[in-house]
Amino acid sequence: MRPILEVVEAVIERAKAGDTDALAHLWRTYQHLLLRYFRGKGMAEPDDLASTVWIEVASSLPRFEGSEHDFRRWLFTIAARRRIDDIRSSKRRSDLDDRNRVAETRLAARAAADEAEDGGALERALAIVRSLPGDQAEAVLLRVIAELSISEIAVVMGRREGAVRVLVHRGLKRLQQHPDVTDPRARTISTA
Repeated sequence: MRPILEVVEAVIERAKAGDTDALAHLWRTYQHLLLRYFRGKGMAEPDDLASTVWIEVASSLPRFEGSEHDFRRWLFTIAARRRIDDIRSSKRRSDLDDRNRVAETRLAARAAADEAEDGGALERALAIVRSLPGDQAEAVLLRVIAELSISEIAVVMGRREGAVRVLVHRGLKRLQQHPDVTDPRARTISTA
């Protein structure tokens, strides 16, 4: 596992120095995780939000300092802030109803495409996670999708580690008891 982290850290350093191929490598490595995070939070335009995250990453990357884990935490901190910004701006828009209709159509189309691709398993799983209270869903997504540690999630969410542990534990417990969770392997999820 260590050699992989060293490779990613070397890619981060190259991207900081302006290597566009290295930045593209980071995008390929983390883009799918950002999209899952945004979809898991029920965002109407996950692709657009992810684009704004990458624009900020590209412009701020020369000032970034840290390891691969620090990069991942930094990336999802930016994602969480962009998500909040998007929610705030959506509330200020007068055409919210029109956007919701368009978003529902796109989500339905995306769900149909996902279902055609993989039987809809990912979309169903994300829908189950979306049924959790907001903070629990965010903590579970950051723990499972982004593979962040409890301390990293605490930084992203601006909470104490103990509170994050409770959110993850309760969220996973609720997911295990969800009536749509039929896979016995899903009932052995660890909160560690």
